[in-house]
Amino acid sequence: MAEAETAGATAERRTGFAFVGRERELRALTDSCRHAPAVVLVEGEAGIGKSRLLREAERLFADGGVPVLRAACHQLREPLPFGPAVDALRAGWTLCPTETRFSPATAVLAPYLPGLADRLPTTHTGSYPGLDPDTDDSARRRLLMRAVHEVLAAIGPAVLMVEDLHWADEATRDLLSLLARNPPDRLRLVLTYRESDLPGNGTVLGAPYRRPVGVGGTEIRLQPLSPEQVRHLAVSALGAAASTALCRDLFERSGGLPLAAEEDLLGLADRLARHPDASAPSLETQGVPRALQEAVVSRIGPLAPDARAVVESAAVLAVLADQDLLAAVAHLTEEQAEQGLTDALEAHVLTEGEPGRYGFRHTLARLAVCDAIPAPRRRRLHARAAQALQVRQPPALVQIAHHVRLLGDTPAWIAAAVAAADHALAVGDDGIAADLLQQLLAEPALPPDLRGRCALDLSAIAMVRSDPAASEAILRRIVADPALETGTRGEIRLNLARALAGSNVHWDSRAELERAISELEGRPGPAAAALASLSLGTLMNPQGGDLAESLGLMERAAHLAATCDDPDARAFVLANRITLLELVGDPRGRELLDLLPRGSTDLGVLRHRARALHDAAYFEMARGCDGQARALLDEAEELSRRTAFPYLELSCRTIRLHLDLVGGRWQELAERIDTLLRDTTENSTARLGALLARAMLDSACGRWARAREDLAPLAAAYGEEIGPMAVIALARLDLAEGDPAAAWGRLDPVVAATRRKNLWMRPLDLAPTAVRAALGCGLTDPARRLTDDAQNGIQGLNAPGVEAGLHWCRAMLDADTEPETALRHLEQARTRYRAIGRVHTAAQVAEHIGCLELARSPDRPDTAVGHLRDALDTFTRLGATADAARCEQVLRSNGRRPASRPRRDGASVLSQREQQVAELLADGATNQHIAGVLAISPRTAEHHVANTLKKLGVTRTHVRDAPGAAGSRTGGPPRP
Repeated sequence: MAEAETAGATAERRTGFAFVGRERELRALTDSCRHAPAVVLVEGEAGIGKSRLLREAERLFADGGVPVLRAACHQLREPLPFGPAVDALRAGWTLCPTETRFSPATAVLAPYLPGLADRLPTTHTGSYPGLDPDTDDSARRRLLMRAVHEVLAAIGPAVLMVEDLHWADEATRDLLSLLARNPPDRLRLVLTYRESDLPGNGTVLGAPYRRPVGVGGTEIRLQPLSPEQVRHLAVSALGAAASTALCRDLFERSGGLPLAAEEDLLGLADRLARHPDASAPSLETQGVPRALQEAVVSRIGPLAPDARAVVESAAVLAVLADQDLLAAVAHLTEEQAEQGLTDALEAHVLTEGEPGRYGFRHTLARLAVCDAIPAPRRRRLHARAAQALQVRQPPALVQIAHHVRLLGDTPAWIAAAVAAADHALAVGDDGIAADLLQQLLAEPALPPDLRGRCALDLSAIAMVRSDPAASEAILRRIVADPALETGTRGEIRLNLARALAGSNVHWDSRAELERAISELEGRPGPAAAALASLSLGTLMNPQGGDLAESLGLMERAAHLAATCDDPDARAFVLANRITLLELVGDPRGRELLDLLPRGSTDLGVLRHRARALHDAAYFEMARGCDGQARALLDEAEELSRRTAFPYLELSCRTIRLHLDLVGGRWQELAERIDTLLRDTTENSTARLGALLARAMLDSACGRWARAREDLAPLAAAYGEEIGPMAVIALARLDLAEGDPAAAWGRLDPVVAATRRKNLWMRPLDLAPTAVRAALGCGLTDPARRLTDDAQNGIQGLNAPGVEAGLHWCRAMLDADTEPETALRHLEQARTRYRAIGRVHTAAQVAEHIGCLELARSPDRPDTAVGHLRDALDTFTRLGATADAARCEQVLRSNGRRPASRPRRDGASVLSQREQQVAELLADGATNQHIAGVLAISPRTAEHHVANTLKKLGVTRTHVRDAPGAAGSRTGGPPRP
């Protein structure tokens, strides 16, 4: 079946797919055809996207006024000489100018081009030797080739696209060879083919081809899509339903082959359309698409029996296998297996995935072969596979369990699956273990003792996985089983509570932990872990207890852990104690880290050390100890990777995003945030932390509308971390938009909870934001009380960022009555912010210094201007549009012109202000929004928008595509 026919069955339904992963190839094709004559060769396997590439190129050529003639070679062709070329001319002969005079040779085309017949020379038999009925086929073919060449030349500037050249007949190949070696001056020739299906000597045009001098072009070889490109394809078809897990499975099934991925996506889209309220789509029940099934089976049909046996064995084995294993399963001798494998490789049914190991190009091809094997023979192949794998050393336990299960022997499968899961747990492969345990727990025949054991193992894995949702439903069902032993239920409940604490920020774990503690009586290790978890949960809950209560619970946990001989429980309690001390800023937390050994051989202990390092890094950052935070985070990331702790690894990436955000390392930051968002699950702490980072970056860069969209749901998140930080970020937006009352209304409950718990060391920007909001509402006494309480709350603790913020608070309180004192506080704040690397915040303080200096000494503005320009330089370098605009406004109002900043290529026609406007327009900002961000009137904003669009020569809709207008929409500083 031709590639065009394979794809054509669902062509109408494919229109919604984005064009992904071929931008570079499209640019190469169109650039090569910019000047004629040109010859472009496009090679790639079936389904790789050659036809789609040509369709996109055709659209671009049409937009440029260059006509495109398209044709295709077919496997089942009628005996028409030069069929594809004639098909193209039938559609394109009208492009020939009416005044064109053709030579007598073109009369031979009259029977094939009836529309052009009246413009071709009229002849009588014998008047031209080539048209004589006695002329041999070779001479007539040469005449037809000359005639086609002449008509193509008469058409003028055009692109001739011919697909599937591997199916071209000899005459067509000769014609295209002529056109490629001696093309008409204004013709671009684009040919596609599959190298594996080329006949004879394997050359595209029947003989080695070298592009003649003066003929442009290129050769393009299409490769499979990358995982990221498959994700883009999935999003274009399914939108938000294209989860990270689904995209991963889609890539594994398709191997990056666009046709295979699109077939799966079409099935998923149909299911979503029929059942819009169903749960997240999955590929588990998705069969092999009919078009792919037929394409694969058509390749297997011509194979010899031994080759088919090898292919079927490879399909049943489901993993890359060496020749000996394939021979054993196929029941072939060494010589028979070698020849069969060679034939399968030459037919491109199998491929050498690794040196000496063979399998299919993608999962869907393997499944297509499996589906075609009769059930009795397939069962026999599974039995042989299990037997062959059992005698290997070491035995492949997971594969053995897979084959035994498909034999239908449930008791044997349970034994094999338990052995495989135990081995996976022993070597630290939690992903494989979780899959096996979920399969076991879904088996009704699983004995009760094994059910409890498997559930406990699965709950332990759920704590370290990045997405425990797959385990949650199973574990909740088992926890509710009254037949489950009470202590086991308590351990499972504890592990489930710990897993959900990191995967769902809207979930309060206290009730589950308290219940687990009551169920764990008599099990000191797990009970101590539950108490330690409850200690942190109590303090982190906005409505929970205070620090004294949490410290008391932790002491109880430590005492109980000391009575048990469980190293994992002791390490867990110690890690939580470190977290608690780091949370409150107690330096003993760092000292206790040494009690969790780096060189332990216990995987659980190493994971607890990784978690303690991660938590310490977060809280060091929250207090402004950024250097220490980075050092701790480096070790936490390395250890989480080494111990296969994906949940913690994602969370480490989130902390690094925030460290780079507050440290002014904004280059490519938005792209990293987007990548992390794709890798995390809904409502996980890592995902919401990434959304918070994006919102904070958007706020600084003037993208206030999207920042509010992200922050609003985050502000409702459970716990003392994400929610309050989102509220503070929203309050800063309120202040930027001139609404201190709204800001104070948001912050008052956060201040009250912080005061009740006496946790003033984090977040470090609470006090300056709240004091500014309170003073904006005329609430001087609450602002002063807040500052005093925070100052008392950090006494004896290591919180340099909070100390810097309190100096800023004192400056705001003293600005009107004691400006000299206020300036000293501001200088202290700026010095301290700079010392810890908070460059953006330090620049905001410098701006405050400049404004206060201007208010104090308006007749001596030089010092103030210097501070403002320093701040403006930092804001401009970072891309903090609103801050920069505010500084510029102050400088202009005092008769000082802000220094010009370098402009990017393509933006030289824009003024500095218009460049800011262009960047905001590129992000979809309204005129009102632009006025607020740039601190100008709506009328002035309207004027700047009109000028900017006029200079860029675009409408508002297309400003994103204008050179120089897209600098800030990626979320980083303008690129030079």
